Order: sequence, then structure tokens, then C-alpha cells
Amino acid sequence: MDLQKAAEAEAERRARSKLEEHRRAIMALRAKKWTYRQIAKWLNEHGVPVTFPSVYRFCERSIARRPRATRPPLEPPPPSTQAEPFLLPPPRTPAKSKPPLHKLDI
Repeated sequence: MDLQKAAEAEAERRARSKLEEHRRAIMALRAKKWTYRQIAKWLNEHGVPVTFPSVYRFCERSIARRPRATRPPLEPPPPSTQAEPFLLPPPRTPAKSKPPLHKLDI
């Protein structure tokens, strides 16, 4: 049996979610603070049969795939602050006075 020929004869599978074509609408509703359950209900009312966990997973994957803005690297502190180490002052102990030997000591 030639597996290469069998693999080429197989039909192509759908790799994307059925929610992909509704991505902008879903993200617009998420931006308006809609819950996943509310979005799923709205999609079902508009002819897209979907459960709320699938909306949740779709949104989480979409956010994870989104490109992040790059920040410039942090600059090192100026040399004047690098040379001076920060030292804590030594702890102060209160001066102890001797207790009187007798109550009537003056």
C-alpha cells in the first residue's frame, strides 16, 4: 500500500474555525464588554449555531495570535547613580536608664 498516494487522494480538511468569518463582529462585541454567553446567544439568533465555550476558545486563541507592540529596550541608569550604593543607616537602640534601687532614691 502506497501511503503517499493515499494521503494525496484524501480531501482537504477545514483548518479554520467557522467563527473566523465573524471575527470582527465578535471582537467588537467583546470591546463593548459582552460576555461569551451573550455573544453566543447573539450569534445563534443571527444564524450561526455555536456554544459559548467555543466562543471563549475562539477569543482566547485570537488574542494569543494577535501581534504585540514592541517596546524599545530600557536604558541603563545614568553612571552617577550606579557608583553610589544605597546603604541603610545602622539601627538605633534607645538608651537604657538604670532602674532606681529604692523608691525613695533621689
